[in-house]
Amino acid sequence: MKPAALWASLISVVLIGVVLLIVNVVADNRPILGLDLQGGVSVILAPSDDASGDDLLVVRDLIRDELESLGIAEPDVRVEGSNIVVDLPGVRDQREALGAVDVAGIVELRPVVFCGLGVEAEADGQDVLELRASDQNCLVNPSGGTGEVFERGSARPTLDPATGAWGVEVDLRGDGEVIWNRVAAECFNASPECPSRQLAIVLDDVIQSAPQVNAAEFSGGVSITGNFTEDEARGLSRVLNRGAFPVAVEAESVETVSPALGGDTLRAAVISGLIGAVAIMVLVGLYYRRMALIAIAGLVMWAVVMYSATIYVSRSTNYALSLAGATGIIVAIGLAVDSYVVFFERLRDELRSGRSVRNATPRSFARSWRTIVSANVMALAAAIVLFWLSVGSVRGFALYLGLTTVCNLGVYFFFARPLAILLSRTRLLGPQRTDVVAGATS
Repeated sequence: MKPAALWASLISVVLIGVVLLIVNVVADNRPILGLDLQGGVSVILAPSDDASGDDLLVVRDLIRDELESLGIAEPDVRVEGSNIVVDLPGVRDQREALGAVDVAGIVELRPVVFCGLGVEAEADGQDVLELRASDQNCLVNPSGGTGEVFERGSARPTLDPATGAWGVEVDLRGDGEVIWNRVAAECFNASPECPSRQLAIVLDDVIQSAPQVNAAEFSGGVSITGNFTEDEARGLSRVLNRGAFPVAVEAESVETVSPALGGDTLRAAVISGLIGAVAIMVLVGLYYRRMALIAIAGLVMWAVVMYSATIYVSRSTNYALSLAGATGIIVAIGLAVDSYVVFFERLRDELRSGRSVRNATPRSFARSWRTIVSANVMALAAAIVLFWLSVGSVRGFALYLGLTTVCNLGVYFFFARPLAILLSRTRLLGPQRTDVVAGATS
């Protein structure tokens, strides 16, 4: 390879890494940390009624989806026994935590008798409920169905380009379409059960919306229009997406995880990682001598690139850097060092066969590259499978393990490789003998 291309690759990686590091330092950008590293709030939710294991799993998934849609970094939602535990990193206020997890109410569909001021119940089974964002109350009849008639996660806000009006569209489940059409037909025909022709969408005893039913039968989905703002349309979409909750849950306890405890954990993780990295560098230096400069430079550049990548991933996704993620990064240090060991051992074999350092270095890289790629690709594949099949902190481990593996391959090929070839053409590596790499062998 021509020296110009080698220098271009080497300098490009250095410039990219240094510029990103300077930008992050100047902007005071840091990785977003998980609950175990920065503290936060842990909430235990208990079902209000008897719930099966399958019911709890459905509620767990819906709560996690809702929290992630709100932008909370790496919420850890898991089933423990008959309860659901929600860990919210970075949340300090218990009220804020309860507001964030208050997403598990059951949506009800209740025919509206009439709405107004000073409304009172007229018969058994009727209730007077508050109409959201209004000073009116509505008299409603017993529930004709629940939000389980809607396809899970299908509600989305829509904008009519012709009128600029916001609305909401939601799909009906196959078995829910019959229930919805039965209630809708009562309201469309202004039956005694629904004389107002309005159908209230109720969550936590508050009417979120009470649209008028304009068709006797619906097929596949429902479109809800009205004088909505964008925020109101998005809010109603979230309410409808909560409708698949098979059982209501309520907060049983709220516990604050001390930031001091998180800080101690973070310091322990950083210290253990530094000790491991320094120990590896010392051993590599003692065994491979001056050639170890390539590995040390490569690991330093890998750390710079990885730091910027961690900041980006933790801030642009819902996967904060937790202790599990830090463990994935520490594990990847060993994988990164393995790449250099494979290269150095191949280089030592080439030197023992009588070749010079200048001639042996590119040959050693070419012959070791396939082995290095295979090892890293296997680690990356394991990380992808683990991320796909797992949840919570295990996903964080898999994500950062995979991220560090990709960074290692990139830095090794575009930085360490040209650095090694360029150094092999100078006297910096010393005599062209085996002892440059592995010490005296005579």
